[in-house]
Formats: sequence, structure tokens, C-alpha cells
Amino acid sequence: MKNMVTLFIATMLAFGMSQCRKKTETIESVGCGKVVHITLRVGGSKHIVFPNTGAVVYGDGDVIYVGNNGHYVGSLTYSEGAFSGDITDPSTVDYLHFYFVGGLAPSAAPSAGTTTSFTVNISDQSSVLPVLSYGRSDIKYVEGTATYSCTLQNKCALVKFVPSMVTGRQIIVFGMKNVATVDFETPGIVPTGETGTINLYSYSPVSKWAILLPQAEVENPKVKIESYNSSIASVPAVTNNMYYTAGVGITMAASELPLIKADYSVSDGVTVKFSKGNLQYNKSTGYFSFMEKQYDLVERPSQNVGTDYSNQNMISLFGWGTSGCNLLGTETNYYYKPYNTDNSSGTYYGPYGLHNLTGEYINGDWGVFNNYSNQNKIEDSGNIEWHLMTKDEWLYMLNSRSTTATVNSTANARYTEATVNTDGTSVNGVILFPDEYSGGTPAGVTWGAINDTSAWETKCTIAGWRALESAGCVFLPAAGYRNGVNVQSNVGTYGNYWSSSYSNSENAYSFDFKSGYVNVLYNSKRYYGQSVRLVY
Repeated sequence: MKNMVTLFIATMLAFGMSQCRKKTETIESVGCGKVVHITLRVGGSKHIVFPNTGAVVYGDGDVIYVGNNGHYVGSLTYSEGAFSGDITDPSTVDYLHFYFVGGLAPSAAPSAGTTTSFTVNISDQSSVLPVLSYGRSDIKYVEGTATYSCTLQNKCALVKFVPSMVTGRQIIVFGMKNVATVDFETPGIVPTGETGTINLYSYSPVSKWAILLPQAEVENPKVKIESYNSSIASVPAVTNNMYYTAGVGITMAASELPLIKADYSVSDGVTVKFSKGNLQYNKSTGYFSFMEKQYDLVERPSQNVGTDYSNQNMISLFGWGTSGCNLLGTETNYYYKPYNTDNSSGTYYGPYGLHNLTGEYINGDWGVFNNYSNQNKIEDSGNIEWHLMTKDEWLYMLNSRSTTATVNSTANARYTEATVNTDGTSVNGVILFPDEYSGGTPAGVTWGAINDTSAWETKCTIAGWRALESAGCVFLPAAGYRNGVNVQSNVGTYGNYWSSSYSNSENAYSFDFKSGYVNVLYNSKRYYGQSVRLVY
């Protein structure tokens, strides 16, 4: 019968440990008879690396693999402050070898007594930084011996990357060694010759990190960031236990500005271009961005978003004036943050943290990111000074401007209520025609009423909509609205878009529409959560 020895790893260091910044970590053990008690104070929650300090903390579910005499003999799992587990037939001719692989899954489940090695792939670090470390007991295993100790040494480097522009997009670096072998025969963790991609960990919109395996300097590695032309001059040579905080520079240039490339008149002689999608806010990063597709929706019907959006991270239904900029400099009673959901009084929703709404602060314009204190900028938008249209600009664009479009026998076509079929999902909304329109009637488009209300009579296949979009058309999806924490059931049937124009002590003007109804001068409670579409 096989001899089973149980190992326990509890905690010894009170404030966590730094595996990628400090060179060594010590495991001490105390035991009696055939049960070996190994103690390691590490504290903390589920395995997390803090890039700004290099500190690593453990938590429930973390695993240390144990090797002895050339093969895997068992594993230790962290639970309730301790690592513990069974090892099978440890030999007195060898040490106990300890391997931590940062929560990664082995290429194949190891088998006690037979597995001599396995590999781990560190490619996807978008949510976890997989620290790799190895150490062995200070003496060879001796049955009945009570005390062992071990020093864990890092077999990786923690490297900082610094993009030249604020971005929340995934950054992928090519040409990096991304597979490591956990070797029980020749104990240690070593990189293989395989190279591939590393998906960087986003510590913040301006700071990215990666665990890298030892390798020589890599010059001009390919880097991919969606919608950007990007490059890296070089990634420095990487050694074990390296903590590189100088930052590898990533040069970014937008491949195209996030604009609909067509003009829309908003008054005599004044035109604007629309952003490529509705505005959204990422609560975890604190940055705004534009939706990738014009028909995208974030909130869902009858959704409870929780107080200050505690139940979800992405936000697209904003109270009026909640751009996140606070020029007043006080938090008291003012709702200016994108995630504010209080509906007790519309009086306290106003631009820039102000609620008196006088003078230059009478309008609530989300373009404040660039125009004033540079707070909460829109990522991936270059240096464009965005703004929100006033009620008068909405009125002119929808009811007064001249266009070159004659659609469904209607001259000066400006808008139509429409349904866009997005690969099986139908999204209702309003299509806006640009001043200069020459798209005709694309295949997949059936026109309904133009410059008038209808029951979403205009129908577009996805191919038909893409043709209209290429011709400069804008689509405003019926994203509904929110009252306090509750998203109304009309998502998909009502569209509610803020203007920057103040109405009275509790209201502001918005462009509202539904089937058979369009109103540019709707008085909305300022605490309503509604859509925002910016222009330039």
C-alpha cells in the first residue's frame, strides 16, 4: 500500500509577500510522525498581484504542486488561511520541491508517482497576473523528521508597459515566450522555446503590466490595439525575479477618429459630426468611451442597476449634467458623477457640480471633459473637443435644415423611424440623414415615412444598415430611460437623448421618440437616466 503523507501550509507573514519584487520567500515546517505540518503566513484574498508594489497575496483555491525524486507527488490547496494536502510516497533520497504557477491550469492533470513535468501557458493575463515561483526544502525528506524549510524564488519578471494614450482596450504583445515547463526531474520552472502573445493586464487606463518569462531583448515586437496603429521599440531582456518599473513604451496613433464622416447642420452655417456611437462609462476604470456600434445597448428592460450603479459596471443612461466634472469642488448634495442614481430631487442634478444653473454654467454639456478641468476624458477620442447639442440645435437639425436627400419621394430627408436587424436581433431607433446624402436605397432597406412619425416602418437588414452608415447616416437606438435605480421596461421602444439645455428647477430638455411620436422639446426630470450622443 502506498504511504500517504499529509502536508499543511498555514500562514506566517502577517502582511502578504512580494514574489516579483523581493528575491526570496521562506516556508518553514513543523511536523510529527508521518504528518508534516508546513507553515507559511501569506494572508490576503484570492491570488492577486499588486503591480505598484510587486506584492502577492494568496487565497482560497490557490495551489502549490509538490515534487520529489523526479516526479509529482501531490498538491497543497489554500483554504481558511492555510495550504494543505496529501503527498504520495515521498522518498528520503530527495528534497521536497514546491512549485507555484499563479492559478494556471497544467497542460495535463498531473498524476502522483508518474508525472515528470507539465507545461503552463501564460498568454492570457487580461484578468490575472500569473506569478511563477519554485523552491525546495532545506533538507531531504526524512520520515518522521519534524522540521523543514524552503525558499521560493521567482522564475518570472513583473514588467510595466506604458501606452502613449489613455485606453481601456486590450493590448496584445507578440513575440513573447509564453509557455513554461514545470520540471520535476530537473527541478525548476523554465521557459520553453515557444513564442506567442501576451494579453497585458490593465492595472489602470494609463498603466499595463505583464508577467514575462526569461528571454533575450525583443526588438520591435508586434503589438495590437483595436482601432490603433501601435508599436513598441523593444522589450528589454528579462531575467528571473526582475521587477521592471521604468515602463516599456507603447506608441499609439488612432487609425481613425471615432466620428461619423458626414456633416449635419445645426443652425445656419454651422455643422457638426456625430460620434460613432452613444456614450458609455466604465465605473471600474473611471473613463468614458463610445460604443463600438451605433445600435449597441447597455442597460436592459426592467433592470435594477442598484444605488450608484452598484449592480453593474458599464453605464449608458446618465442623469443630466453627470459628466463627472466638479468645478465647485464639493460633494455636498450635488449629483454630477456618471453613476449617480438618486431621484429624490432633480434640483441637485446640474453641470460641473453646480445646481444654481446661472451664467456660463446654465447648460449641462458632457464635452466638459476636454473644455474645462480635463476630468474623465473619453478614451480613444484623440484631442477632439466634444459637446452635446442644445435643444435649438436638435430642433434645427430635425425640422429645418436642407439636405440633398430625396428618400421615398420626400425631399430634404432628415430622419426616419426605423428598425435595424442586427444579425437576428431587431433594434428600433431613428436614422438621421446627413446634409449631403447620395446613398439612394441600398439593398436590404425598405423605406417608411420620412420626416414624420411611423411605427418603425423603415426596415434595414444588417447589410442595408452598413450601406447607410457608409453613406454617413446616424442611428440613435431606442435605449429607453432609467428612473432612479430602475431601468424602465421601454428599452427598445423609447429613445431619450439629452440636450445640454436647462429648462427649469427640476427639468432639462431632451429629444424623445417612440413608435409614432417625436418630441425635441420634451421636459425630462434631470434625475432621469437617459442616452447621450456627442458631436464635434
